[in-house]
Amino acid sequence: MKYNSYTKGLKCKVFDIETTGIYSNRDRIIAASFCDTDGTGLRQYFSESSASEHLTVSSILSELQDCDAVITYNGQSFDIPFVLMRARKYGLAECLPAFQSIDIYRWLKSYWPLAESMASLSQKSVEQALGLDNSRTDRINGEECIRLYSEYINLDKEEAKDLILLHNADDVRQLAAITGSLSFLPYDRIAFERGFMIKLASYGLFGETVSKIITSGLKLSSSGLCLEAKSYPACMPAAFFEDEMQLQCGTGGDISLKVNVKSSGELIFADLRALGIDEADISCRQFIKSGYLILQTEDGINCGACCELAKVLLRRLV
Repeated sequence: MKYNSYTKGLKCKVFDIETTGIYSNRDRIIAASFCDTDGTGLRQYFSESSASEHLTVSSILSELQDCDAVITYNGQSFDIPFVLMRARKYGLAECLPAFQSIDIYRWLKSYWPLAESMASLSQKSVEQALGLDNSRTDRINGEECIRLYSEYINLDKEEAKDLILLHNADDVRQLAAITGSLSFLPYDRIAFERGFMIKLASYGLFGETVSKIITSGLKLSSSGLCLEAKSYPACMPAAFFEDEMQLQCGTGGDISLKVNVKSSGELIFADLRALGIDEADISCRQFIKSGYLILQTEDGINCGACCELAKVLLRRLV
């Protein structure tokens, strides 16, 4: 995602599945596709029979294990819960990976002004609105995949499998193209409201350990800047109780952060010197005034400044 600074340095993959229906407790995964954010590096998995679905699920989990962030279209409601349910069915719950879920459908629905005027917010409708629909080579939809899979299983029609895989491949490659066209999204606001991931490296007797910290969004008020997060694997338990900040990491990796702030009218700001933060560690210098980081003005919350401050303080956990 070239316009999203919050995914810089993260390993991101675009992901989509085809299934025999919408009920994960009884329907099965037909196929799954992954590609890189530039549309290259396509990897596909196919259930050759209903009995081989567990192999597809295992392959999906292996791919997800290698991800920092997974990009889907409505995947937070469908693809990811579906995979997790099927994984539990096959006793693969211990293999469930940790990653940041980036659901482009939810982002567009909440942060794209044009979304309100569109009759449909399906992926193909978005492709058309962004002028990307001519890049598709398949002409079927997800429902037709169900019929084609039945033909493949019962009639051994190899062309049916080819059509399913082509459709699934186009879905992820087209979604990659969509993510590369979203220069208009307010990424600082999205990170503030929906969360972001950072990776922290620590060094010990056994070499480097990398922890992924996934936040669930921030809240700002005159009483403080607050954040909840989780680390995978769990960071070492730690607690920092200072005049200007409280940062805790429990044994299970649960993290809480509260930064005490000062306010004057609608203005809310944090004292960088009291927090022990060098101004050079803050990239959004335009929000620094006389050693204070301006988190909110009369125009609203400076989401980027809030996220930047949280990142700097979370790094104290290593």
